[in-house]
Amino acid sequence: MSVVIRNVRILSPNSSLHQATEIGIEKGLFVDPTTIKDAQVVDGQGGLLIPGLIDYRVNLREPGLEHKGTIASETRAAIAGGVTSVVATPTTDPVVDSPADVRLVLERAKASGHCRVLPTAMLTQGGEGHHLSEMAALVDAGCVALAQGNRPFGSRKIELNALKYAQSLGVGVILDSEDSDFAGGCAHAGQIGTGLGLSLNPPLSETLGLGADLDLVEATGVNAHFSRITTRNSVERIKAAKARGLQITCDVTIAHLIYSEHAIINLDPNFHLERPLRTEEDRRALIAGVIDGTIDVIVSDHSPHEPGAKLAPFPETDQGMSMSEGMIQSLIELDKQGELPLENSLDAMTVRAARLINRTDLGCIQYGNSADCVLIDPDDQTHFDPTTWLSAGANSPLLGKTLPGRVLGTWISGQHFPR
Repeated sequence: MSVVIRNVRILSPNSSLHQATEIGIEKGLFVDPTTIKDAQVVDGQGGLLIPGLIDYRVNLREPGLEHKGTIASETRAAIAGGVTSVVATPTTDPVVDSPADVRLVLERAKASGHCRVLPTAMLTQGGEGHHLSEMAALVDAGCVALAQGNRPFGSRKIELNALKYAQSLGVGVILDSEDSDFAGGCAHAGQIGTGLGLSLNPPLSETLGLGADLDLVEATGVNAHFSRITTRNSVERIKAAKARGLQITCDVTIAHLIYSEHAIINLDPNFHLERPLRTEEDRRALIAGVIDGTIDVIVSDHSPHEPGAKLAPFPETDQGMSMSEGMIQSLIELDKQGELPLENSLDAMTVRAARLINRTDLGCIQYGNSADCVLIDPDDQTHFDPTTWLSAGANSPLLGKTLPGRVLGTWISGQHFPR
Protein backbone atom coordinates (compact mmCIF):
# COMPACT_ATOMS: atom_id res chain seq x y z
CA MET A 1 0.00 0.00 0.00
CA SER A 2 1.26 3.49 -0.84
CA VAL A 3 1.60 5.88 2.08
CA VAL A 4 2.09 9.60 2.50
CA ILE A 5 3.38 10.76 5.89
CA ARG A 6 2.45 14.39 6.48
CA ASN A 7 2.77 17.01 9.20
CA VAL A 8 6.29 15.96 10.20
CA ARG A 9 9.76 17.49 10.29
CA ILE A 10 12.22 15.27 8.48
CA LEU A 11 15.56 15.12 10.31
CA SER A 12 18.02 13.67 7.80
CA PRO A 13 20.89 16.18 7.49
CA ASN A 14 22.58 14.46 4.54
CA SER A 15 19.40 14.55 2.46
CA SER A 16 17.88 17.20 0.23
CA LEU A 17 14.66 16.39 2.10
CA HIS A 18 16.09 17.54 5.45
CA GLN A 19 13.47 19.72 7.17
CA ALA A 20 10.78 18.73 4.64
CA THR A 21 7.29 18.17 6.05
CA GLU A 22 6.08 15.14 4.11
CA ILE A 23 7.34 12.01 2.36
CA GLY A 24 5.81 9.29 0.22
CA ILE A 25 6.38 5.54 0.48
CA GLU A 26 5.64 3.24 -2.44
CA LYS A 27 6.85 -0.28 -3.22
CA GLY A 28 9.17 -0.14 -0.22
CA LEU A 29 10.96 3.04 -1.30
CA PHE A 30 10.81 6.74 -0.47
CA VAL A 31 9.13 8.67 -3.28
CA ASP A 32 7.88 12.15 -4.04
CA PRO A 33 4.47 12.30 -2.30
CA THR A 34 2.99 14.33 -5.16
CA THR A 35 3.42 11.36 -7.51
CA ILE A 36 1.28 8.97 -5.46
CA LYS A 37 -2.39 8.41 -6.13
CA ASP A 38 -4.85 6.86 -3.67
CA ALA A 39 -2.34 6.78 -0.82
CA GLN A 40 -3.04 6.13 2.83
CA VAL A 41 -2.29 9.37 4.67
CA VAL A 42 -0.52 9.22 8.04
CA ASP A 43 -0.68 12.32 10.22
CA GLY A 44 2.71 12.71 11.88
CA GLN A 45 1.25 15.04 14.52
CA GLY A 46 4.16 17.43 14.17
CA GLY A 47 6.72 14.81 15.15
CA LEU A 48 10.22 14.12 13.88
CA LEU A 49 10.71 11.64 11.05
CA ILE A 50 14.22 10.21 11.16
CA PRO A 51 16.02 7.52 9.16
CA GLY A 52 15.82 4.10 10.78
CA LEU A 53 18.76 3.57 13.13
CA ILE A 54 21.42 1.03 12.16
CA ASP A 55 22.86 -0.71 15.22
CA TYR A 56 26.29 -2.06 14.31
CA ARG A 57 26.72 -4.34 17.33
CA VAL A 58 23.87 -6.47 18.70
CA ASN A 59 23.96 -9.85 20.42
CA LEU A 60 20.82 -11.61 19.21
CA ARG A 61 21.81 -14.81 21.10
CA GLU A 62 20.24 -17.16 18.56
CA PRO A 63 21.23 -19.85 17.75
CA GLY A 64 22.17 -21.66 20.93
CA LEU A 65 21.55 -19.06 23.62
CA GLU A 66 17.78 -18.75 23.33
CA HIS A 67 17.46 -18.74 27.14
CA LYS A 68 18.95 -15.23 26.94
CA GLY A 69 17.14 -13.96 23.85
CA THR A 70 15.92 -14.84 20.39
CA ILE A 71 15.99 -13.18 17.01
CA ALA A 72 12.26 -12.56 17.40
CA SER A 73 12.41 -11.01 20.87
CA GLU A 74 15.49 -8.87 20.32
CA THR A 75 14.53 -7.49 16.91
CA ARG A 76 11.12 -6.59 18.34
CA ALA A 77 12.92 -4.73 21.13
CA ALA A 78 15.16 -3.00 18.59
CA ILE A 79 12.19 -1.55 16.71
CA ALA A 80 10.89 -0.06 19.97
CA GLY A 81 14.17 1.84 20.21
CA GLY A 82 14.02 3.19 16.67
CA VAL A 83 16.38 0.58 15.23
CA THR A 84 15.50 -0.85 11.81
CA SER A 85 18.72 -2.75 11.01
CA VAL A 86 20.98 -4.73 13.34
CA VAL A 87 24.43 -6.14 12.71
CA ALA A 88 24.52 -9.41 14.63
CA THR A 89 27.66 -10.54 16.43
CA PRO A 90 28.93 -14.05 15.64
CA THR A 91 29.44 -15.06 19.28
CA THR A 92 26.45 -17.37 19.54
CA ASP A 93 26.68 -21.00 20.66
CA PRO A 94 28.13 -22.42 18.53
CA VAL A 95 29.74 -19.38 16.99
CA VAL A 96 28.95 -18.34 13.42
CA ASP A 97 32.00 -19.65 11.59
CA SER A 98 30.65 -21.55 8.57
CA PRO A 99 28.54 -20.64 5.53
CA ALA A 100 25.79 -22.89 6.90
CA ASP A 101 25.77 -20.85 10.12
CA VAL A 102 25.42 -17.59 8.20
CA ARG A 103 22.56 -18.99 6.15
CA LEU A 104 20.87 -20.26 9.32
CA VAL A 105 20.92 -16.78 10.89
CA LEU A 106 19.53 -15.26 7.69
CA GLU A 107 16.81 -17.90 7.42
CA ARG A 108 15.72 -17.48 11.03
CA ALA A 109 15.77 -13.71 10.68
CA LYS A 110 13.54 -13.96 7.62
CA ALA A 111 11.17 -16.31 9.45
CA SER A 112 10.89 -14.57 12.83
CA GLY A 113 12.81 -11.29 12.74
CA HIS A 114 11.04 -7.96 12.99
CA CYS A 115 13.81 -5.79 11.54
CA ARG A 116 16.65 -6.23 9.07
CA VAL A 117 19.36 -8.61 10.38
CA LEU A 118 22.87 -8.46 8.94
CA PRO A 119 25.12 -11.28 10.22
CA THR A 120 28.85 -11.22 10.87
CA ALA A 121 31.06 -14.29 11.08
CA MET A 122 34.19 -15.38 12.90
CA LEU A 123 37.70 -14.76 11.62
CA THR A 124 38.87 -18.07 13.09
CA GLN A 125 37.34 -21.51 13.30
CA GLY A 126 35.26 -21.89 16.44
CA GLY A 127 36.43 -18.44 17.48
CA GLU A 128 39.37 -20.23 19.09
CA GLY A 129 41.99 -18.04 17.45
CA HIS A 130 44.12 -20.78 15.90
CA HIS A 131 42.87 -21.66 12.40
CA LEU A 132 41.40 -19.22 9.90
CA SER A 133 37.76 -19.61 8.94
CA GLU A 134 36.48 -20.05 5.38
CA MET A 135 36.31 -16.31 4.87
CA ALA A 136 35.52 -16.28 1.15
CA ALA A 137 32.66 -18.73 1.63
CA LEU A 138 31.37 -16.76 4.62
CA VAL A 139 31.22 -13.58 2.56
CA ASP A 140 29.48 -15.40 -0.28
CA ALA A 141 26.92 -16.73 2.23
CA GLY A 142 25.98 -13.19 3.23
CA CYS A 143 28.02 -11.97 6.20
CA VAL A 144 28.75 -8.22 6.15
CA ALA A 145 32.00 -8.33 8.11
CA LEU A 146 34.33 -10.70 9.93
CA ALA A 147 35.11 -10.49 13.63
CA GLN A 148 36.71 -12.28 16.54
CA GLY A 149 34.43 -10.81 19.18
CA ASN A 150 35.92 -10.74 22.64
CA ARG A 151 37.97 -13.86 21.90
CA PRO A 152 41.72 -13.38 21.49
CA PHE A 153 43.81 -14.61 18.60
CA GLY A 154 46.20 -17.41 19.44
CA SER A 155 49.08 -15.17 18.40
CA ARG A 156 49.77 -11.91 16.60
CA LYS A 157 51.02 -13.96 13.64
CA ILE A 158 47.63 -15.66 13.31
CA GLU A 159 45.93 -12.27 13.54
CA LEU A 160 48.25 -10.93 10.82
CA ASN A 161 47.36 -13.83 8.53
CA ALA A 162 43.65 -13.31 9.20
CA LEU A 163 43.87 -9.63 8.33
CA LYS A 164 45.85 -10.38 5.16
CA TYR A 165 43.22 -12.89 4.03
CA ALA A 166 40.37 -10.49 4.76
CA GLN A 167 42.15 -7.71 2.88
CA SER A 168 42.59 -9.92 -0.17
CA LEU A 169 38.83 -10.51 -0.20
CA GLY A 170 37.95 -6.86 0.29
CA VAL A 171 35.90 -7.63 3.38
CA GLY A 172 35.99 -5.53 6.53
CA VAL A 173 37.08 -6.82 9.93
CA ILE A 174 35.79 -5.82 13.35
CA LEU A 175 38.45 -5.78 16.06
CA ASP A 176 37.95 -5.69 19.83
CA SER A 177 41.33 -4.36 20.84
CA GLU A 178 42.55 -5.52 24.23
CA ASP A 179 45.76 -6.96 25.59
CA SER A 180 44.81 -10.25 27.23
CA ASP A 181 47.55 -9.90 29.86
CA PHE A 182 45.83 -6.82 31.29
CA ALA A 183 42.17 -7.43 30.42
CA GLY A 184 39.69 -9.45 32.44
CA GLY A 185 38.95 -7.22 35.40
CA CYS A 186 35.36 -6.19 36.02
CA ALA A 187 35.98 -2.51 36.84
CA HIS A 188 38.07 0.41 35.64
CA ALA A 189 41.39 0.65 37.46
CA GLY A 190 40.56 3.77 39.44
CA GLN A 191 39.62 4.83 42.96
CA ILE A 192 36.07 3.49 42.74
CA GLY A 193 36.94 0.01 41.51
CA THR A 194 39.85 -0.20 43.94
CA GLY A 195 37.72 1.00 46.85
CA LEU A 196 35.08 -1.63 46.09
CA GLY A 197 37.73 -4.34 46.06
CA LEU A 198 36.94 -5.39 42.49
CA SER A 199 39.28 -6.92 39.95
CA LEU A 200 40.59 -4.15 37.75
CA ASN A 201 40.82 -3.55 34.02
CA PRO A 202 43.32 -0.74 33.39
CA PRO A 203 43.14 1.55 30.35
CA LEU A 204 46.50 0.04 29.42
CA SER A 205 44.69 -3.15 28.34
CA GLU A 206 42.98 -1.18 25.57
CA THR A 207 45.97 1.04 24.80
CA LEU A 208 48.32 -1.90 24.20
CA GLY A 209 45.78 -3.89 22.23
CA LEU A 210 44.83 -0.94 20.05
CA GLY A 211 48.44 -0.04 19.35
CA ALA A 212 49.31 -3.55 18.20
CA ASP A 213 46.16 -3.84 16.10
CA LEU A 214 46.80 -0.49 14.42
CA ASP A 215 50.27 -1.67 13.43
CA LEU A 216 48.85 -4.84 11.88
CA VAL A 217 46.11 -2.94 10.08
CA GLU A 218 48.66 -0.52 8.66
CA ALA A 219 50.87 -3.41 7.55
CA THR A 220 48.05 -5.22 5.76
CA GLY A 221 45.86 -2.40 4.48
CA VAL A 222 42.74 -4.21 5.65
CA ASN A 223 39.51 -2.26 6.14
CA ALA A 224 39.33 -2.37 9.94
CA HIS A 225 36.70 -1.25 12.41
CA PHE A 226 37.66 -0.90 16.08
CA SER A 227 34.72 -1.73 18.30
CA ARG A 228 33.81 -0.47 21.77
CA ILE A 229 36.60 1.98 22.46
CA THR A 230 36.39 3.37 25.99
CA THR A 231 39.24 5.79 26.68
CA ARG A 232 40.41 9.28 25.78
CA ASN A 233 43.74 7.79 24.75
CA SER A 234 42.02 5.52 22.23
CA VAL A 235 40.14 8.46 20.72
CA GLU A 236 43.41 10.36 20.32
CA ARG A 237 45.21 7.38 18.78
CA ILE A 238 42.46 6.71 16.28
CA LYS A 239 42.27 10.39 15.37
CA ALA A 240 46.04 10.42 14.74
CA ALA A 241 45.86 7.21 12.69
CA LYS A 242 43.10 8.65 10.52
CA ALA A 243 45.10 11.87 10.08
CA ARG A 244 48.01 9.93 8.61
CA GLY A 245 45.70 8.25 6.12
CA LEU A 246 44.84 4.94 7.74
CA GLN A 247 41.42 3.76 6.47
CA ILE A 248 39.84 2.78 9.78
CA THR A 249 36.57 3.30 11.62
CA CYS A 250 35.47 2.80 15.21
CA ASP A 251 32.47 2.75 17.50
CA VAL A 252 31.47 3.49 21.06
CA THR A 253 28.64 1.95 23.06
CA ILE A 254 25.70 4.04 24.18
CA ALA A 255 26.48 3.02 27.77
CA HIS A 256 29.94 4.60 27.62
CA LEU A 257 28.41 7.85 26.40
CA ILE A 258 25.86 7.96 29.23
CA TYR A 259 27.63 6.45 32.23
CA SER A 260 31.03 6.65 33.89
CA GLU A 261 32.70 4.47 36.53
CA HIS A 262 30.54 6.17 39.17
CA ALA A 263 27.60 4.03 38.00
CA ILE A 264 29.08 0.94 39.68
CA ILE A 265 29.24 2.45 43.18
CA ASN A 266 26.16 0.51 44.31
CA LEU A 267 27.41 -2.66 42.58
CA ASP A 268 24.40 -2.82 40.27
CA PRO A 269 25.22 -5.90 38.14
CA ASN A 270 23.63 -4.26 35.09
CA PHE A 271 26.78 -2.14 34.92
CA HIS A 272 29.09 -5.16 34.77
CA LEU A 273 30.21 -4.87 31.15
CA GLU A 274 32.82 -6.56 28.97
CA ARG A 275 34.42 -3.14 28.55
CA PRO A 276 34.27 -1.40 31.93
CA LEU A 277 32.86 2.08 32.35
CA ARG A 278 35.77 4.52 32.54
CA THR A 279 36.32 7.99 34.01
CA GLU A 280 34.18 11.05 33.45
CA GLU A 281 37.08 12.50 31.44
CA ASP A 282 36.96 9.45 29.18
CA ARG A 283 33.19 9.73 28.78
CA ARG A 284 33.44 13.35 27.69
CA ALA A 285 36.26 12.53 25.27
CA LEU A 286 34.10 9.81 23.71
CA ILE A 287 31.23 12.27 23.20
CA ALA A 288 33.64 14.77 21.64
CA GLY A 289 34.88 11.98 19.37
CA VAL A 290 31.37 11.36 18.07
CA ILE A 291 30.83 15.07 17.44
CA ASP A 292 34.07 15.59 15.50
CA GLY A 293 33.73 12.32 13.59
CA THR A 294 36.70 10.49 15.08
CA ILE A 295 34.19 7.95 16.38
CA ASP A 296 32.16 6.85 13.40
CA VAL A 297 29.19 5.04 14.91
CA ILE A 298 27.31 4.50 18.15
CA VAL A 299 26.26 0.95 19.03
CA SER A 300 24.00 -0.55 21.67
CA ASP A 301 26.22 -3.58 22.31
CA HIS A 302 22.84 -5.06 23.26
CA SER A 303 23.52 -8.12 25.43
CA PRO A 304 20.36 -9.68 26.90
CA HIS A 305 20.66 -12.18 29.75
CA GLU A 306 18.31 -14.45 31.64
CA PRO A 307 17.48 -13.21 35.19
CA GLY A 308 19.80 -15.66 36.93
CA ALA A 309 22.80 -14.34 35.03
CA LYS A 310 22.74 -11.16 37.11
CA LEU A 311 21.81 -12.73 40.47
CA ALA A 312 25.27 -13.02 41.97
CA PRO A 313 27.97 -10.79 43.44
CA PHE A 314 29.00 -8.16 40.89
CA PRO A 315 32.22 -9.82 39.64
CA GLU A 316 30.50 -13.18 39.15
CA THR A 317 27.59 -11.94 37.03
CA ASP A 318 27.47 -12.24 33.25
CA GLN A 319 28.70 -9.15 31.46
CA GLY A 320 26.53 -6.84 29.39
CA MET A 321 23.29 -4.88 29.41
CA SER A 322 20.11 -4.86 27.37
CA MET A 323 19.95 -1.49 25.58
CA SER A 324 18.40 -1.73 22.09
CA GLU A 325 14.94 -0.89 23.36
CA GLY A 326 15.98 2.56 24.53
CA MET A 327 18.40 3.70 21.82
CA ILE A 328 16.56 6.65 20.30
CA GLN A 329 15.32 7.75 23.73
CA SER A 330 18.89 7.67 25.07
CA LEU A 331 20.10 9.77 22.14
CA ILE A 332 17.32 12.30 22.73
CA GLU A 333 18.24 12.50 26.42
CA LEU A 334 21.90 13.20 25.58
CA ASP A 335 20.68 15.97 23.27
CA LYS A 336 18.34 17.52 25.82
CA GLN A 337 21.13 17.45 28.42
CA GLY A 338 23.25 19.53 26.07
CA GLU A 339 25.93 16.87 25.74
CA LEU A 340 25.52 15.32 22.29
CA PRO A 341 23.42 17.06 19.60
CA LEU A 342 20.80 14.76 18.12
CA GLU A 343 21.95 15.52 14.57
CA ASN A 344 25.44 14.21 15.44
CA SER A 345 24.23 11.04 17.12
CA LEU A 346 21.73 10.34 14.33
CA ASP A 347 24.46 10.79 11.74
CA ALA A 348 26.51 8.19 13.62
CA MET A 349 23.66 5.67 13.66
CA THR A 350 22.37 6.27 10.14
CA VAL A 351 24.58 7.58 7.34
CA ARG A 352 27.91 6.57 8.88
CA ALA A 353 26.64 3.15 9.93
CA ALA A 354 25.19 2.57 6.45
CA ARG A 355 28.64 3.17 4.96
CA LEU A 356 30.08 0.40 7.15
CA ILE A 357 27.67 -2.15 5.70
CA ASN A 358 27.96 -0.78 2.16
CA ARG A 359 24.26 0.06 2.00
CA THR A 360 23.89 3.45 0.37
CA ASP A 361 20.13 2.84 0.21
CA LEU A 362 19.88 2.97 4.01
CA GLY A 363 20.43 5.65 6.64
CA CYS A 364 19.04 8.59 4.66
CA ILE A 365 15.50 9.73 3.86
CA GLN A 366 15.93 10.33 0.14
CA TYR A 367 13.85 9.51 -2.91
CA GLY A 368 14.74 6.03 -4.15
CA ASN A 369 16.18 4.80 -0.86
CA SER A 370 14.71 1.95 1.15
CA ALA A 371 11.79 3.33 3.17
CA ASP A 372 13.28 2.80 6.63
CA CYS A 373 12.16 5.56 8.97
CA VAL A 374 10.96 6.21 12.50
CA LEU A 375 8.33 8.70 13.60
CA ILE A 376 9.09 10.08 17.05
CA ASP A 377 7.67 12.67 19.39
CA PRO A 378 10.76 14.22 21.04
CA ASP A 379 8.62 16.17 23.49
CA ASP A 380 6.79 13.14 24.86
CA GLN A 381 8.32 10.51 27.15
CA THR A 382 8.85 6.76 27.32
CA HIS A 383 8.53 4.95 30.62
CA PHE A 384 10.39 1.65 30.57
CA ASP A 385 7.98 -0.57 32.47
CA PRO A 386 9.21 -4.09 33.30
CA THR A 387 5.75 -5.46 32.46
CA THR A 388 5.89 -4.15 28.88
CA TRP A 389 9.63 -4.61 28.26
CA LEU A 390 10.06 -6.44 24.95
CA SER A 391 13.60 -7.79 25.18
CA ALA A 392 14.03 -11.21 26.77
CA GLY A 393 16.81 -9.64 28.81
CA ALA A 394 15.66 -7.49 31.72
CA ASN A 395 19.28 -6.64 32.55
CA SER A 396 18.95 -2.94 31.82
CA PRO A 397 19.46 0.21 33.88
CA LEU A 398 16.61 1.72 31.84
CA LEU A 399 13.94 -0.36 33.55
CA GLY A 400 11.80 1.76 35.84
CA LYS A 401 13.18 4.94 34.29
CA THR A 402 11.46 7.55 32.13
CA LEU A 403 13.37 9.07 29.22
CA PRO A 404 12.41 11.82 26.77
CA GLY A 405 11.12 10.83 23.35
CA ARG A 406 8.49 8.35 22.22
CA VAL A 407 8.40 6.18 19.12
CA LEU A 408 5.05 6.61 17.34
CA GLY A 409 5.67 4.27 14.43
CA THR A 410 8.35 2.59 12.36
CA TRP A 411 8.59 1.69 8.67
CA ILE A 412 11.05 -0.90 7.33
CA SER A 413 11.19 -1.24 3.55
CA GLY A 414 7.80 0.44 3.62
CA GLN A 415 6.23 -2.01 6.06
CA HIS A 416 4.59 -0.23 8.97
CA PHE A 417 5.20 -1.32 12.56
CA PRO A 418 2.90 0.76 14.80
CA ARG A 419 3.97 1.34 18.39
